[in-house]
Amino acid sequence: MKKLLLTLLLVLGMASVHAQIPAEVTTVMDKCRQTFANANGLEYTMDMKTKLGPISIMDMHFVIANKGEMSRTKMTVKVLDEEVATESGFDGKEAWEIKHSKGHDTIIFSQKKKDDGVSELNLNLDKEYRKAKMKNKGDYYEITFSDPVDKKSEAKKITVKISTKTYRLIEMKTSARGANVVMTFNNYRIGLKDDYFKVNLSQYPKAAVIRK
Repeated sequence: MKKLLLTLLLVLGMASVHAQIPAEVTTVMDKCRQTFANANGLEYTMDMKTKLGPISIMDMHFVIANKGEMSRTKMTVKVLDEEVATESGFDGKEAWEIKHSKGHDTIIFSQKKKDDGVSELNLNLDKEYRKAKMKNKGDYYEITFSDPVDKKSEAKKITVKISTKTYRLIEMKTSARGANVVMTFNNYRIGLKDDYFKVNLSQYPKAAVIRK
């Protein structure tokens, strides 16, 4: 009897979480998620700017690609006057990482099952927030999510822009710890060969290769 009551309370609790998310928001988010689940492979760029007031404290540029379980991420980070570039991925058999530092490259291969880089984008906002408001701005939908299910979440509000024509993600904006973060998404490319997710060692003749 106790198990039945606990199950009922859990179901009712989940229902109340999604009750305030309008159906049209869920529909748009579902279509957006579908654009990222392309069986032929998908690549896109993401630029993330973090500002503390008017001061830009960090700029990050990503080129992210996925195809099935394979992934590849190129990342350039600029903090003040310093810039660091890395690449990482998973070719279906092993994970790899390329570190670029002052003209020297280091390539690390490991038997991990996936890339630890930024290869998967979280688009489950309609499940992680209790409230949402959507506006049709013509070329894009603007959806603001608020009241996170996880009370420990520092992102109390997230606003996304999604194309009304392609349902591709255009922008994601939030704030945490006093810093404002804006991510913009561009250069979507569909259709990637499997070799794209492998490291071509001939391109790095002087690199130090490490296998774990």
